[in-house]
Amino acid sequence: MNYFALTRKLALVTLMGLFSTLIACDDTITGRDSAVIEVIPDTFRFPATQPGDAPIDQIVVIRNIGEGDLLLADFLGSFANSESYQLDYRPFNPEESDASNGDFFVGIDPAQGNLFPATITVEPDQALALKLRYTPDAVGAGGSVIIQTNADPRELTIPIQGVISAGDIAANPTTLDFGRVNAGEMQTLDLTLTNVGTAAVMFTEVFLNTNEDFSIQLRNENVVGSSDTVTTLLDPDNDGTPGLSPQQSVTFQVTYAPPTEGPDSGEVVFALNGAIQDNLTVNIVANGAAPCLNLLFPDSSSSDTSTLQFGPALIGATTPSEIIVESCGGEALNVSSIRYEGSPAFALAEDAMPFELPAAAAVRPSNSFTINFSPTEADVYEGTLIIVSNDPAKQPELRIPVIGRGTLNACPVAAVNNTRLDVLPLEIITLDASASTDSDGPSGRPISYEWVVISRPDGSTAQPVERFFNPLRPADGGEVDNPSTPTAQFFVDLAGEYVFGLVVTDDLGFSAPSNTCPQQEVEVVVNSLPDEDIHVELTWTTPGDPNETDTEGTDVDLHFRHPNAQVWNQSPYDCYFANPNPDWGPTGPVGNPSLDIDDVNGAGPENINLNDPEFTDQTSIPGPYLVGVHYYSSGGLFTADYGASEATIRIYLGGSLAGTYSRVLQSTENFWEVAGVIWTNAETRVQEIDRFYAIAPW
Repeated sequence: MNYFALTRKLALVTLMGLFSTLIACDDTITGRDSAVIEVIPDTFRFPATQPGDAPIDQIVVIRNIGEGDLLLADFLGSFANSESYQLDYRPFNPEESDASNGDFFVGIDPAQGNLFPATITVEPDQALALKLRYTPDAVGAGGSVIIQTNADPRELTIPIQGVISAGDIAANPTTLDFGRVNAGEMQTLDLTLTNVGTAAVMFTEVFLNTNEDFSIQLRNENVVGSSDTVTTLLDPDNDGTPGLSPQQSVTFQVTYAPPTEGPDSGEVVFALNGAIQDNLTVNIVANGAAPCLNLLFPDSSSSDTSTLQFGPALIGATTPSEIIVESCGGEALNVSSIRYEGSPAFALAEDAMPFELPAAAAVRPSNSFTINFSPTEADVYEGTLIIVSNDPAKQPELRIPVIGRGTLNACPVAAVNNTRLDVLPLEIITLDASASTDSDGPSGRPISYEWVVISRPDGSTAQPVERFFNPLRPADGGEVDNPSTPTAQFFVDLAGEYVFGLVVTDDLGFSAPSNTCPQQEVEVVVNSLPDEDIHVELTWTTPGDPNETDTEGTDVDLHFRHPNAQVWNQSPYDCYFANPNPDWGPTGPVGNPSLDIDDVNGAGPENINLNDPEFTDQTSIPGPYLVGVHYYSSGGLFTADYGASEATIRIYLGGSLAGTYSRVLQSTENFWEVAGVIWTNAETRVQEIDRFYAIAPW
């Protein structure tokens, strides 16, 4: 069966760089290999200083990254004030950790003049460290160091730069700690920034690198954004001149309003212009140290965690609701008491016991207990759940209102027409729940049908959909399943067993099967086995790809080779994406394989089928059929490299699984020769080969 063969591939483009060798014409240069200069950093850059400050050293390293000797000659210092500079030098091995360590030779001295030798030779992979000492003066740092070389550039110029006057922003406090703040409450802290420098500083932009629980204002204006849109950033100290003036301060208000419990952290970043620093970062922490209690109501009819709402519940039945207690703070949470007060229709189950949970980590520790609702008539019932803990924000006790309503209602009944289907791989099946009923519902039917994949073969990624975009290419997916219709379609992408579950819901929100509406679990079992003589499946998983079911991902290719083939990746004897339907035998389909799926964006599957294989013990075909896997591309359209992928091969012979093999392929062009298929009159079996090539063997 050949449903489709997808042969689109991403073109691999190789960018070739052009390099030229620069040969100096100087008589002293006779070698053919050239030197290549690397200067790190490219400038002697001095911070803001005042006359009388202590001398400052800055170091620049000139490295030879070429293959010939680098010659440096005629060192010249063009200084803003020659009496304020001294230039020293020393040979430097780049493997050393710090160029400033070691003994320097005097090169240019304010009193003695130029003491550099005529020529300094720097061998390949070696370097020369230049140390420029500047004694701050009224003129300020400026000028350059000029050197003649035998490489490019022939005249190397290293600028000298200094900041005569600059702003300098200091924050108070340096970390904003909100302590403990309850969910739904709000707290505001002041953040004061002072310009301790000598020039005005512009705030070009403010960032909040955290969640939406935090905000920052200045004079009641939200200041997250650029100064083009935030007016208060243009003159933050409001003195009539742009920027924050020297020795002036401005106070921002940072507000924390968490909608849920738990620790929060982040940072506020000020982008600056005219300051010594480009950015100022202030850390933010909240709810970090004290014990913290957070409640979750997974069965509640409302997302509001301040109230436990049961919604309609069947009269004469017991409806349970789970309460999950999480530890969300930096210290252990001790729940010393749980009790209930109010209508006797609500009652705590025996699992509501005191307990202790450790401090929160990457995963919040939790415990759960149950409260049951047993209404006796169509009425509204109320009560209060009381929890006592060591959470300082919820002392002496946390009181949670409990509300429920009794109702007369007939439960819906989930049902399917077929509980078992036997199909072939790559078929499209219809999951049909139209047999479900609801005796007091609209038209006697439920209003919602939910299909769930309970189990499936490893590597299967298909999902139930309302309909496929293109039934001839079901691997491309389809519209999300509409829960208001009883049917869904599913693409059986691999051989093996699939189990689907069904849950239906009526117009009052009662679901079946459930604790409220108990009935036997409704399942559909789908058994998919190939009917071809040889069926080979490939799937793969890429940990670096966060979504292997979208249209962006890795490309791994399945190959199936005839015994008469001499090499891989050549027609006609290798069946793969570029040769999906080769002719291996007499005219017609007999003895010919087919590639039914070529997945190019992650996870697979791909499969190849062959009926009526030739006997592999004949003189004309001396050897087995071969199965191979090629890592065609570890990148996608928008991501350069997703990294390693683990490929899995399953080989079925006569409808039975004969072998499963897995291997990690690290990068593009890896090739894995997996196994051979032996097909004779006497036996049919798989022979593992497991041969790996770092570069595909063609």
